Amino acid sequence: MKSAAILSLSVGLFILPHFAIAEGVTVPLPVRKPGHWQITTVAQSIGMKTFDACLTESDNIVTGTEDPNCGKPDVKRIHDEIFVNVVCKTANGTQKISSLLTGDFQTWYRSISKVTFDPPQDGVPHMGATIDGKFIGPTCDEKTIEQPATKK
Repeated sequence: MKSAAILSLSVGLFILPHFAIAEGVTVPLPVRKPGHWQITTVAQSIGMKTFDACLTESDNIVTGTEDPNCGKPDVKRIHDEIFVNVVCKTANGTQKISSLLTGDFQTWYRSISKVTFDPPQDGVPHMGATIDGKFIGPTCDEKTIEQPATKK
């Protein structure tokens, strides 16, 4: 009887965390380390573009800024991945942004995002992008901010 109770408790302690992880744990939105980042974006609409940006702790990783037209992001962690959903209102309708984030956000990160437009904008119902960020250093100069990255 005692061994059955211990077995039941052991199984429960093993299974419970896995169900909690599988459903996702609410976490804060990741914050990238402030400083000079090299950002590479791949999207059907623009191809592949690489540029340098000076990021601060207040730069939102999903919307770029704290847009008052966007709702509070729903942020969940499942294992080492962070899932973010946020809805923004625009003059043209609603944008639903769904993103999968990975990385340490101190030296690198990757964002795979899908934006769904309701109604479709210019006939486009949705678009996607993959964004890779690489931390370059803690200081920014005016030459690197929002400029195309130089080939090194």
